[in-house]
Amino acid sequence: MFAIVYKEDRVPMCARLRESGPDAIVIWDSAPKATAFLESKGAEFVSGYVVVAISDESLKDMAQALGVKEEDIELVPFPA
Repeated sequence: MFAIVYKEDRVPMCARLRESGPDAIVIWDSAPKATAFLESKGAEFVSGYVVVAISDESLKDMAQALGVKEEDIELVPFPA
């Protein structure tokens, strides 16, 4: 699984799925699919983001960037 995060602060792309709690992190099942999504948005969009593999360390970084606990993170595949 792969997520797309802002290069500067590691905040992931998220989808609003509920009224309370953190937004769900959008994931792709392959790096090429995540990269293709980025590229479809244009060069300016691509320059601000990076594709990262979901791991314990990357989830920890994303949770910290979002200001939530790791266990509160929900992962939602794209397209949902």
